[in-house]
Amino acid sequence: MSRLEKGGGGVLFVTYGNGHIAKVAPVVKALEEKGVRCTVLAMTLGYLQSVKLGMKPIGYKDLLHLVDADEALKYGRMLWPENQHPDVDEHESCSYLGINYLEWVETYGEDGAAERYRKGGRRSFLPVGFIGKVIDDLQPSVVVSTSSPRSEQAAIEAAVQRGVPSLTMLDVFAMPHDTYLHHKVYADRITAPSPLAAQQLRNAGIDPSKIRVTGCPAYDTLRDASQTPLGAELKRKLGWDGLKVLLWAGSLEQDETGVPEEFYGSKFGVLVEQRLRDYVASHKDTALIVRYHPTQYNVFPDLGAQERVYVSNPVQDKLLPQLHAADTVIVQTSTVGFESALLGKRLLCLSFSPRVINTEYDFSQLGIAESVRSLDELVPVLERPRADVADLGGFPPPGPATPRVCDEILALMKR
Repeated sequence: MSRLEKGGGGVLFVTYGNGHIAKVAPVVKALEEKGVRCTVLAMTLGYLQSVKLGMKPIGYKDLLHLVDADEALKYGRMLWPENQHPDVDEHESCSYLGINYLEWVETYGEDGAAERYRKGGRRSFLPVGFIGKVIDDLQPSVVVSTSSPRSEQAAIEAAVQRGVPSLTMLDVFAMPHDTYLHHKVYADRITAPSPLAAQQLRNAGIDPSKIRVTGCPAYDTLRDASQTPLGAELKRKLGWDGLKVLLWAGSLEQDETGVPEEFYGSKFGVLVEQRLRDYVASHKDTALIVRYHPTQYNVFPDLGAQERVYVSNPVQDKLLPQLHAADTVIVQTSTVGFESALLGKRLLCLSFSPRVINTEYDFSQLGIAESVRSLDELVPVLERPRADVADLGGFPPPGPATPRVCDEILALMKR
């Protein structure tokens, strides 16, 4: 898997984050086995994860030659202290922050850039100009992104401007508040993970001819029966043989309107974790895995060691063994919930979470989870028998998704 290879042709993938890299990796592997050259621009946490998966990605730091590097790094170093993450290389982080901010400065001036950053921070970045330079430099035949905003959406917009065929890989659902549904520019192809997700895209007014129901490549490994023993191996390693296992996959509550002070930031997660810890302490047949979002785990406080409680480092610990080990999974909006449902695990959605309420991203309303409507209801729901949930079309079609996505990319290359 090449780094910064030029000469035109091939596929440029633009993505970030552990979960998003997981969507891209099997597609890259399959295409390269067919002789297709792939370049992966993997940002922030995605860079480290892509290396772990055997890829040779490029990062923003490899693209400084396309901008005024000194100016970009000056701005990057200015922003880095409040945006640093223990699992993101400082030079890569400064390059990412600086290149994006520099585009604002060049477009809106120093004061305009400062105001934009004050209002939206790095989450408002949309470097269409810069990604356009990347496309001009690499000359790919197709541009593929995941469905995140910022660089991923910028890649699609820059590709459309240049007439370069493009494809977006959607991972789970497309709820009404999803930023993705409010873009003005979409890729030539959008791969949806399920019939329900495809219908949500159509409901949002997206051209149906762009949409293909393929499933999501990130979840193909869930169909691999050889991976099932990983759960038993993890339980044996932790000394949990014979125990029922809960998995709490939480995230921060912030950047939303109307988040109560007692839930804001890490407080919601801590309240849930403590309630689950208390439950485990009083149920000797039960154990708990705590797994916070890979970009956020470092800001959650350590509640201390406890018997039959394992606090995971999601950057170091693989998710699949934990999913296979779990009997019940508890989430707000994490895609870990979708993956657990695909494995047939009992899934509980914390429907009282402000993140769930504000985004209308409630797995219990999508036919794959049971609802927990308050913190006080969590333990009673855990103690009652598993309830049936309605199938609303939220699950993927039979068979692996990777070949279907590859076929769509190859069809675009022929254009």
